[in-house]
Amino acid sequence: MRKGWIGVPALLALVALAGWNVLPGSVPVVQAQDDDRPVIVVPRAGGRELFQNCVLCHKYDGRGGPSEGGYGADLRVTKLTREEVIDVITNGRMSKGMPAFKGILDESKIQTLATFIKQDLRLKE
Repeated sequence: MRKGWIGVPALLALVALAGWNVLPGSVPVVQAQDDDRPVIVVPRAGGRELFQNCVLCHKYDGRGGPSEGGYGADLRVTKLTREEVIDVITNGRMSKGMPAFKGILDESKIQTLATFIKQDLRLKE
């Protein structure tokens, strides 16, 4: 037997004890217990990036008006509360041509988008 050589059974036992998941042709992945770890939410996109879903109807600056998608509301002067904006983004307003984004954007992104509409798009006085 070679000096410093670990047999295949010993190597597999070491991998199993270490908690690694090794599949042929794959990179080893260490599996950790998540019971005591906090959940950290990292924002993936800001409001401006998310608003790109809206520019076809509401224009880049939020002014709305006639467009290919119908007649977009002027989001710069909306009287809706942030919660109402979240509801409209989530469930849509089909009677006015506003599609629902539930299932397309997750709840966190919808909240980020609503905050962007209420804070950054509104006309400054």
